[in-house]
Amino acid sequence: MIIETVLSVPIEFLGLLAQDGAAVVPGAGAEGAAQNPGGLGMLFENPLLPIGILFFLFYFIVLNPEKKRKRKEQQMLAQIGKNDRVVTAGGIHGVVVAARPDSQVITVRIDDKQNVRIRVNRSAITRVGGDTGTDQADADKSGEKLDGDNGD
Repeated sequence: MIIETVLSVPIEFLGLLAQDGAAVVPGAGAEGAAQNPGGLGMLFENPLLPIGILFFLFYFIVLNPEKKRKRKEQQMLAQIGKNDRVVTAGGIHGVVVAARPDSQVITVRIDDKQNVRIRVNRSAITRVGGDTGTDQADADKSGEKLDGDNGD
């Protein structure tokens, strides 16, 4: 008897929680409340809205910055001119000797003393204005010689 009483209280309480709130209001049918949720419930009832919000966020977090970066890179490659210091994707530092605007190939001088030149694709250039020769310039100012510099 005690066990039945103890078990019946939570079951009755759950039954009260499960009742429809619209049925308590006199004169309002359960059908009217179920058809018109109103407010945010109506907004999120459409399954395409959360997908649209995710696409919107993806565009502004991923796609838009990538598009800006690509545009900036294309402008940098188009503006490469003679005597610009460049760094290739392979890590080769040099100075542009010839860069025709209509050509995808540019000529880069990588050694001044022996006049070593290489031809690289524009798309292989990763940085313009890199390696300004600060190590060599600092060594020349202080009178020191860098490793491998025999003073010839």
